Amino acid sequence: MKNLLNAITRTSRPQTERLDAHQVVNNAGGFVYALPDEGRLTRFLVLGTDGGTFYATERPHTLQATAFLNELVQRDAALALRVTLDVVRGGRAPKADPALLVLALIAKTAPSAADRKAAWDALPEVARTGTMLLHFLAFADALGGWGRLTRRGVANVYETADVTRLALWAVKYKARDGWSQADALRKSHPRTTDAQRNAVLKFMVDGVLPDLDADAPALRVIEGHLKAMQARTDADAATLMREYGLPMEAVPTTVRGPEVYRAAMETNGLTWLLRNLGNLGRVGVLTLNDPAVTRAVVNRIANPDVLKRGRIHPLDALKARLVYAQGRGVKGSGTWTPVPRIVDALEEAFTLAFGNVQAAGTRHLLALDVSGSMTCGQVAGVPGLTPNMAAAAMSMVALRTEPAAFTMGFANQFRALGITPRDTLDSAMRKAQASSFGATDCAQPMLWAAREKLAVDTFVVYTDNETWAGTTHPKVALDRYAQQMGIRPRLIVVGLTATGFTIADPDRADMLDVVGFDTAAPGIMTAFARGDV
Repeated sequence: MKNLLNAITRTSRPQTERLDAHQVVNNAGGFVYALPDEGRLTRFLVLGTDGGTFYATERPHTLQATAFLNELVQRDAALALRVTLDVVRGGRAPKADPALLVLALIAKTAPSAADRKAAWDALPEVARTGTMLLHFLAFADALGGWGRLTRRGVANVYETADVTRLALWAVKYKARDGWSQADALRKSHPRTTDAQRNAVLKFMVDGVLPDLDADAPALRVIEGHLKAMQARTDADAATLMREYGLPMEAVPTTVRGPEVYRAAMETNGLTWLLRNLGNLGRVGVLTLNDPAVTRAVVNRIANPDVLKRGRIHPLDALKARLVYAQGRGVKGSGTWTPVPRIVDALEEAFTLAFGNVQAAGTRHLLALDVSGSMTCGQVAGVPGLTPNMAAAAMSMVALRTEPAAFTMGFANQFRALGITPRDTLDSAMRKAQASSFGATDCAQPMLWAAREKLAVDTFVVYTDNETWAGTTHPKVALDRYAQQMGIRPRLIVVGLTATGFTIADPDRADMLDVVGFDTAAPGIMTAFARGDV
C-alpha cells in the first residue's frame, strides 16, 4: 500500500524522477526546469561558455549553447536582439563576444530581412571599440559572404563613429582575429565628404596621413602615433603619449619601459589599468615604496563614478584581484609584490561595480552549492574562478548588504562554512573551496531550515542547477517549509553556469532565476525579496 501510494503522490518523488510534465533532465540525471528563452540567452550573454562545466568541457558546452542560439534566432530573432541590446545597454556582461556572436547570427541568418537590418543598425552600439568590430567581422564572415547588407552595415560604423574615436581605433586596434581595419574598409567601401574622416580612413588603409590641419584632435592622435613609432627611449615615447594623448598600444613594444607605463596610467582607460596592475608592479611603477602612485590607482579603481564611466563589470574587478593578489601572471613568468591597499581597493571595486545595492530587509538564507560539480570549469572564462568560488564572491554582496543574512553550504547535506560579512573575498572563496565535494541536493537549504526551525523569508541558492541526489524536489521542500513554519518564503536561484536548467519553476510567482554576475541581479533580487516584482 505504501509503495503504491508513494508512486502516485507527486511530493514524494526523488529528484531523479519527474515531478511534473514541465520538468526536463539535467546533465547530472536529475529533473529540473528548462529556462525560458530570455533567461537562457541572458545566461549565455553574461557567463559565456569559456572553460566548460563539470559535465561538459568547453567545446561541447559551446556547441550546446550555439545550437540553442541558432534555433532561437530562426524562431524569434526579435526577442534575441531585444535581450542582447538590453544586456549591452545595461553594461550587464563582462565580455562583448557573446553579444557580438548573437548579433552576427541575427544579422546573417535571421529569416526576416527586417530583423537582419535591425541587427546591422545596432552594430555601432554593440561593437563600441575597434577590437569589438573586428571580433564581430570574424563571426559574420564565418556565417556568410559580403552581400549588400553586410557591406552597408559595416560601412555605417565607419561613417557614423565619432572621428576622434575612429582615429584611436586606427592607432590602437589595427588588427584582431585575422582581420584588420584595412580589410574591413576595402570590403565595405564607406563614403563620406568629411575631410577629417577621409584622412583617418585613408591612414587605416595605407598608413599615410594626408596633409591636412594637424591641429584637429583626430589627426593629432595619428600624428603623435607616427612620431612615437620613431621613439628611441621610453622617456621619449612617454613624452609623446602625454603630449598627444596616446594610449600605450600606439607606441612600439621595444620602448615600453617604466616611463611608458607611468604615462599610460594617465592616457589609457580604467580597463587597461585593471588588466595591467601586475605589469605596473613588474616594471617597478606600482610598488610599496611609491605611495603617490598607490593613491592615484586607488582613487580610480575604488571610485564608483569612475567605475561607471569606465563600464567596469564586477568580474573585471574580481579577475584583477585574483591575478594581482597572487603576485604572478596567469601566463608568462612576470612576478610582482602586491600592494595591500591595491588588493583592498579591488575588493571594494567588486562591490561598487554592481551599483548602489539596496537591502531588501528580509531574513535571508544564502545557500552556496559546494558539491563536486561546482569545482570544475571557469565562470565567464576567468582563469581559476570556479563556480564555487564565484558563488562565495557573489554571495558576499548580499551578505554585506542584508542586515539579517546567514550563509550556509550544501552538497547532499548541510555544511557549515563560517562565512561572515567580515570575510574578504579571498577568505570567503577559500572557505567555500575547503568544503567542496560530494553529490548535489538543492533542496537542502529548505530542508535544513525546516529542521532547525530557522525563520527565512528569502532563500538564495547559488548553484549550477545540476541537482540529483535528493529524495525531495527543491520546489516541494519550499512548500513543506512554508507549511511547517507559517511563512511564505521566496526562492531566488543564482545560476553560475550557462546551461539551460534551473531549479526554479518559471510558472511560480514565488521563485526567481537570475544570472550570477549580471550587474542587474542584485537590484532584481532586492525587489523580488521585498515582493515588488
